[in-house]
Amino acid sequence: MSEERNTETNDILTGSMLKNILFFVWPIMLANILQISFHFADTIVIGNYASQQGLAAVGTTGPITVFFMWGLNGLSMGANVLVSRMIGAKKHDQLKQAVFTSVLIGFVFGFCISLIGVVFAEVMLRLLGTPSDIMADATLYLRIYFLCGVAFGVFDFCSSILRANGDTSHPTLYLAIGGAMNVLLNLLFVVVFRMNVAGVALATLISQYSSAFLSFRRLLKEESMIHLDLNMKNYDPELMKQVLRYGIPSALQNQMFSFSNMIVQSSINSFGSTFVAANTASNAIEEYVYVFVDAFPLASLTFTSQLYGAGEYKRIRKMLVMNFVMCGVGAFLIGLIILMNGTSLMSMVADDPEVIRMGLIRLRYVTFFLFLNGLLDVIVNGIRGIGLANLPTIITLFGVCGFRALYIYTYFRLNHTPEVLYSCFPLSWALTLIVQSVIWFISYRRLLNEGQ
Repeated sequence: MSEERNTETNDILTGSMLKNILFFVWPIMLANILQISFHFADTIVIGNYASQQGLAAVGTTGPITVFFMWGLNGLSMGANVLVSRMIGAKKHDQLKQAVFTSVLIGFVFGFCISLIGVVFAEVMLRLLGTPSDIMADATLYLRIYFLCGVAFGVFDFCSSILRANGDTSHPTLYLAIGGAMNVLLNLLFVVVFRMNVAGVALATLISQYSSAFLSFRRLLKEESMIHLDLNMKNYDPELMKQVLRYGIPSALQNQMFSFSNMIVQSSINSFGSTFVAANTASNAIEEYVYVFVDAFPLASLTFTSQLYGAGEYKRIRKMLVMNFVMCGVGAFLIGLIILMNGTSLMSMVADDPEVIRMGLIRLRYVTFFLFLNGLLDVIVNGIRGIGLANLPTIITLFGVCGFRALYIYTYFRLNHTPEVLYSCFPLSWALTLIVQSVIWFISYRRLLNEGQ
């Protein structure tokens, strides 16, 4: 039966490049808007119907959950690169094995993360210096949240496969369904049943598994060559190595960002639970910039990989410049709008004047400069798409993680203020962006010379 599958795929390389990029990113941007809006609504519910300690407890777990879940998301980029290249190179006969192997990797790694997280939740929180008055709530929330590991793994890998084939609408739909469920369940568990942080975590658990189930089901019913055939005979160790070879550097980069954020979070915790709550509230507003910061780097990776697989090297530069400009301009404008309306936005998620005042500091020093993060990711994914997986990861290790650690343990220790602490974000993004841009230019010129 599998031999009769439709061999057609969504061709994103023919026609207008600008039109194809916009067609590719708009569902991702819509998904980001919906997901962020749902998270923003969650923050409003927690901040107004739970407690300030509950808001701080959920916020202080952020760097830990992001460290592991971003790792999974980065690992799934390996599936995106592999499937995109196979589609670009017309290697449809290997797609069945690539799809099954990729989804299996997502399941296994997700399960391992769940196990680690549940067992070591309290240990990780103590390492971050979590304030004692929110430790119990933070530990409970984190343990329930880590049960989502399998859901995140399956959803990320299934979505990466769908997006590699040019299908960004279905992952968007499934995120929207899961996000809507999350908000409704939060209202039920927190407002009606008064379950506080346990209710927030349980709502996340149910909604994430719903999104994972829908994406998994989509691949099972897919009629194209990315159909998921649940047969262990489709497992291919060599393809697994390729997914990991492409995915591990991306996962490590995501985790480096997250690890550096853990160092920052431990410094944030040093200012007390009120400042932690303010950071959580402002971070929920900040996420709207990621509408652009997430979408265009993913387009950069997918288009570069397909162009590389098809041998169309000369079109890569044009594509990357388009993504670079649209990502930078869009993220800058959203950051500016947020900055100009900071007080009003903060008042929606917190009623404590001190929390609002402290939250505005992050909006000025981090949120406004997030466009630099987006530009950096566009360039890094462009480098990965042409076959250099390890080099951008090493540069990010020193440029982001290394710089922030050095900055916090030297300059911040001498100038212990929130403004000084938050400044490490734009400085690390700008430094790494300059270096990665030089690497991309050199690598691309070499690629063109080899292709002649």
